[in-house]
Amino acid sequence: MFKTGITFRPAVAQLALLLLLGCTQVYGSSVATLVHKKRHGGGADDDHDHDHDHEELDCSASGVDDWEKGLHIGAIFIILAVGGLGSYLPVLGRYVPGLHIPKVMLTLGKFLGTGVIISTALIHMLPGGTENLGNPCVGGRMGNYGGWPGVLAMMAIFAMHLMEFLLSNHAMGKHAHAHGLPNDLPAGAAATTTKQLGDLEAQAHVHSTSTASDSLSPGHDRKLSVSSAGTNHGHGHGHQEPQENCDAIAVHTHHTHVHGLPFITPDSASEMAAHKHRLSTYILELGICLHSVIIGVTLSIATGTEFKTLLIAICFHQFCEGLALGSRIAQVKYKRHGFLRAAFNSAIFMLITPLGMIIGVGIRYSYQPNSPAALISMGVLDSLSAGILIYTGLVNLLAEEFGTLEFRNYRPILKVACFASCFVGAAVMALIGKWA
Repeated sequence: MFKTGITFRPAVAQLALLLLLGCTQVYGSSVATLVHKKRHGGGADDDHDHDHDHEELDCSASGVDDWEKGLHIGAIFIILAVGGLGSYLPVLGRYVPGLHIPKVMLTLGKFLGTGVIISTALIHMLPGGTENLGNPCVGGRMGNYGGWPGVLAMMAIFAMHLMEFLLSNHAMGKHAHAHGLPNDLPAGAAATTTKQLGDLEAQAHVHSTSTASDSLSPGHDRKLSVSSAGTNHGHGHGHQEPQENCDAIAVHTHHTHVHGLPFITPDSASEMAAHKHRLSTYILELGICLHSVIIGVTLSIATGTEFKTLLIAICFHQFCEGLALGSRIAQVKYKRHGFLRAAFNSAIFMLITPLGMIIGVGIRYSYQPNSPAALISMGVLDSLSAGILIYTGLVNLLAEEFGTLEFRNYRPILKVACFASCFVGAAVMALIGKWA
């Protein structure tokens, strides 16, 4: 028994060693086979995945299949009519009294447009720029940097702010020279004067007796005063010491009389405010038009069910956006030919998206939507447009419209309605962003 046990143990060890070597060989063969399949694309599933990835990265596909000529041409006139209706409705409501559009509706439409513009920038434009510039077909052409959409939007914001500042400053300089502002004005007094002018610009609309607040808030003969803390209000017109805040300025709505500035009258302050509003409106239209061209091209190269869904969504998009822009255009004060100039600005918006659609129709057979050039161009335009609308929506619309004395004099129910209109406009455009 003892000898048998001694001879049995080496035999078991040898058998175990042989089994281990066999398993190792089988496992190694399996791993080698898998590696070979991964490298050379073996198996039905691997072939399917490989082909799928190849389709996704097909950046040279061009042309549009199943393009319906009648439907696409008709869509141009549909978008033209819808965009024109949205942009011209507020303008006609102001310049054509026979339409009898209540001023309350125009006021609510203005605040609705504020929400529409902000939502358009954040929901429609900035994500579109991010998607295009982040497309795999762009590759490393943008330096493998994912922050380009934000950088471009930020550049547009700074550029619009600088441009608006320079143009407004230039207009203020011309105005001061025309009214005899002395060239040797002390620096401190000049700074105080500039701040006073800014406050008067923000309050210039108070002198108009045809605003919505006149019809909705009681008491037309009220006195509005803006004074700095610790400053005594007086009627002197002499030199004033520079202060951190403005010296006392009293504005009377029942008679145009301003204390404290020898060269700035209510009329001139109103003129400066009108210039600022006109400039911000043009900046807003620039951002909208850049985006509208992209919308037109995108709609024209879509086909089938996607085209019909996109057409419905863009119709709502254009109407809301046109209503927002038209409300701003209707408020612009022109020195002459007001209706013609307002109608011209509305016509630009009405025609710009159909123009993009015509371009899309013309290039439908050669257009490569996934080519790096097309993706970068559309991504850059979308990002810049987003920056322009973010700046205009937050600075010139949201902060300005809700901060005026006119708005603060509205009745509480009208204030609630204005806030609700802004929120509804933003919500509607956010919902449309699911399809367009």
